[in-house]
Amino acid sequence: MAVTTCKDTLLHLVRALPVPLPETVPYLGVGEFAVRRGRTYATILVDTNTHRPMDVLADRTAHTFAAWLREHSEVRIVCGDRAGSFLDGARAGAPQARQVADAWHLLHNLAEAVEHVVGRQCAELCEPLTVGTDQDDSCLPTDTVPTARGELDVHGDVRGP
Repeated sequence: MAVTTCKDTLLHLVRALPVPLPETVPYLGVGEFAVRRGRTYATILVDTNTHRPMDVLADRTAHTFAAWLREHSEVRIVCGDRAGSFLDGARAGAPQARQVADAWHLLHNLAEAVEHVVGRQCAELCEPLTVGTDQDDSCLPTDTVPTARGELDVHGDVRGP
């Protein structure tokens, strides 16, 4: 239509649009964020189907979260980091909901567990692999005959001199 308009007019038109009514939220994501780092924290609630924010709560207490959940009895799954206040709030406000960990926290917990196991086994992992003395050298290719030390690298290949 080639009509010129200013940005303030467009913002006014966008702000005049009706706010869509919140839909039912059977799958709810919950997380906290810092409003003022180290001082003030809030809670964000996200519809995990649409990935759209549903609400922002003024704090991260179990009481506030439970009160919100009581108003939304359709919630069937609460997905989050399983922090104490969120666990307690979900139990009190939506006992019918199943609580699950989100993907980031599952992977983070897995990485910590692997790091713990590898840390315990570090001494054995740092020792070089050696070729046994009873091994038959006739099955090895001629260019991989064990060195005087008989050490293998991480791929099982004989280390050079």
